[in-house]
Amino acid sequence: GGPGVGRETAVPVLFGFIPGYDGFRFDESGDVLGVYLSRDQRFFFLGLALLIVLGITAKNLARSRIGRALAAVRDRDIAAEIMGIPLARYKMIAFVVSSFYAGVAGALLWGITGQLQPELYDAAPGLLLSVEYIAMILIGGVATVSGSIMGAVFIIFLPRLVEEIAGTGFLSGIISVNVGEGVFDIFQFERVLFGLFIIGFLIFEPLGLYGIWIRVRNYWKAFPFSY
Repeated sequence: GGPGVGRETAVPVLFGFIPGYDGFRFDESGDVLGVYLSRDQRFFFLGLALLIVLGITAKNLARSRIGRALAAVRDRDIAAEIMGIPLARYKMIAFVVSSFYAGVAGALLWGITGQLQPELYDAAPGLLLSVEYIAMILIGGVATVSGSIMGAVFIIFLPRLVEEIAGTGFLSGIISVNVGEGVFDIFQFERVLFGLFIIGFLIFEPLGLYGIWIRVRNYWKAFPFSY
C-alpha cells in the first residue's frame, strides 16, 4: 500500500475452517463463556496463551540436544565444530527458530494494530526500538527465556511508571510532561533510564532480573538456613 497507507490485516479468526461455524473472532467484542471481553482483552488473552506455549517450548528446546548444541556454538563455535557439531546446520536451525518466533510476534502486532506501515521501521524509530530490545534482554537476563519475559514486562511498564511520577514532588523540576519544560521531558528521561539500567545490570547483576529471582528463590527454599 505504500507509506502512510499500510496493508490491512487478515481477519483474526480461530476455528474458522469448521463447516457451519464462522469461527471465534478476536477483532470483535462480545461474550466468552458468559464473560464480556473487549477486542483488546481478547487479543491480550491470545497473546498470553501463545506466550505460555511458546515459552515452555523454548525452555524445553534449550534443554534438548539441539539446545545444548546451540549453546556450544554460541559460546565458542570453533570448539563446537571440533566436538563434531555441524555449524551450518545448527546456525540454520537458530535462524529458522528465531524467525518463527519473530513471525508469530509480527502476526500478533499486525492483528492488533490493523496495519503495518513501512515508515515505522525507518532509521530513527528502528534504532530506538532496537535499543529497547537490547534493554529487555540485558535487564531481564541474557540467554534465559524467563529473563527475556521479565525484561520485556519491565521495559513496557517503565514508561507508564515515568508518566505517573512526572511532574510530581521533587521530580517536577526535572521531568516535565510538556516538551521544553524542566531538564528532561518524559521521552528523554525514559532513554536515560534505559541507559542507566543497562549499565547498572551489566556491572552489578549480569544475570539481570532472572539472577535476582534465582537468588530470592534459593533464599526462601533454604530459609531459615543460609546454606
